[in-house]
Amino acid sequence: MRFRAPGGARAIRVAAGATAALVCIAADGATTISGRVVDLNGQPVAQAMVTLDKMPGQPGPTAVTVFSDESGGFKFPGPQNGRSPTVKMLGYRTVDSVVRQQGDALDVSFILGVEPNQAGVAPASAWLRDIGAADRTNLIMTCVGCHQIPAPEVRGYARLIHEVPGDPKEAVESSWHAIVQYMNYISAWEFGRGGSTAPPDPNNVYSGGPVLPTTALLARTLTGPLQELSGYRYGAPLLVNAHTVIREYAVPRPNAVREALTLDDPGAIWLADVSSNRLVRVDTGTGASRTLEIPSALPTSPHTLMRDRHGALWVAPFFNGLIVRLDPNTEHFTTWQLNVPGLGPPAVHDLSFDANHDVTADRSGRIWYSEIVHNAIGWFDPKTGNAHNYPIPPVPGRVGGEQTYGLAMSSDRTHIWYSQLGIGSFGSFNIQTGKFDASVVLPDGNSGPRRMAMSEADVLYIALFGSGQLAEYDTRARKMIGIYDLPDRASAPYSVTWDMRRHVAWIATSNANLLYRFDPRDKSFAVLPLPREGAFLRMVGIDKQTGALVTTYGNVVQYVHGPRMAVVIDPGDRP
Repeated sequence: MRFRAPGGARAIRVAAGATAALVCIAADGATTISGRVVDLNGQPVAQAMVTLDKMPGQPGPTAVTVFSDESGGFKFPGPQNGRSPTVKMLGYRTVDSVVRQQGDALDVSFILGVEPNQAGVAPASAWLRDIGAADRTNLIMTCVGCHQIPAPEVRGYARLIHEVPGDPKEAVESSWHAIVQYMNYISAWEFGRGGSTAPPDPNNVYSGGPVLPTTALLARTLTGPLQELSGYRYGAPLLVNAHTVIREYAVPRPNAVREALTLDDPGAIWLADVSSNRLVRVDTGTGASRTLEIPSALPTSPHTLMRDRHGALWVAPFFNGLIVRLDPNTEHFTTWQLNVPGLGPPAVHDLSFDANHDVTADRSGRIWYSEIVHNAIGWFDPKTGNAHNYPIPPVPGRVGGEQTYGLAMSSDRTHIWYSQLGIGSFGSFNIQTGKFDASVVLPDGNSGPRRMAMSEADVLYIALFGSGQLAEYDTRARKMIGIYDLPDRASAPYSVTWDMRRHVAWIATSNANLLYRFDPRDKSFAVLPLPREGAFLRMVGIDKQTGALVTTYGNVVQYVHGPRMAVVIDPGDRP
């Protein structure tokens, strides 16, 4: 494969069949980079993903991604310094590349050919499309809380299994048994480091089940060496155009960055490092990051990040019931050590918020939380530090495995809505009466409702992680509007964020390297693909100034493979 570089720009040779060509650009100073993507017949390829990775030490994002327009043309915003423009398109490979340089302008033309093998381009979810619905749901609920399945390293492990001489059945079973046991011990370490309770039983997967059934599940679903894949489709229109820009910011390891958002300043991204007591601040202009230590003698493991309408950052803990508020201007921390009478520190997961995703108190000034360990909701009073829990009543036929997860507050601040991850249920609590007054049981007990969002019209949107669906529920009428299959049922939707600017819901997926947009006006989905394998999403924030989407690749625990990056997405719709 030849790479021509008129004008003196350097180029290198890339092996034929590569899915993304590497073209080194050696320009002094910043360069304007544009070009075109065409197929072997010279026809334009629209919506191709073109990524520019920066050289180490260069300021700004670690990588910038744009997309080609209807004519195949693309252009990076502003002057850029970089080393490797690459192109990626589902079902294609790069055949040739031509580089032309004139002064400070660089033109890169990519020629793509059809590539049936989509391994390395299609997401992890593509490997699960043909397995049974029950097995797919169980696999996602068991494994995808921490990492994608099958992630690149999992596929590499599967290849090694099938290179073992002898009886393949014996090799498959013993190999998956070993990796499940390893995951058990990593899980026990992660959930045991808080120090307030005894570590989980390392003989259970994610503290949720015995080894042998999970070994059997992996052996019957992840079959073969997993090196070839074809026929995957996104299943909905791509939500990208010539104005779409994705900026990625790498965070130095070691870390387990989990969530990210911006406050009043769009030039600063705040991230939670759940492996420590640290918050990470990334400057979007320079790309530089620095850490702030939460003042606590106990492990906190900042887990959930939220803002308030005054521009402060709120942090909910993984351990020890410590709620944190940070003033980003003074970098002063305010902390509350919660203790529920007769219980001790609550296991806080989410805090109550409004349609704008701002932390919101009830009419008495109390902030509510979901309590994941004791299957409860609760409140704490920021004025006094007092806290109280309300255990959720048992759901008939769904007893055992309850985990209170997502949380949202009604617009009149009189009702708290919550989801129960382990039993496929959600419901509401009446703050004024102090009683639970609604319980909705989803058809699949393993559907896995995780994080939810509430619109200004009090319509609830719930990500059904296990079943790969979105629930839309009218909390005023107490009526299910619909349960919608996502275009990819193995995408593992982790959360929903309501967008008051666009009046749509954004769905963060953990297993598909993409975001979905759901438009409630016509019940349609659109796809916003991300440029990197291992793009494990947990939450999406919306910048108040620009409307950009802010997230992170949240591959945790610390030992999990995958990128550790903050991500800012301009969808290109000029809201």
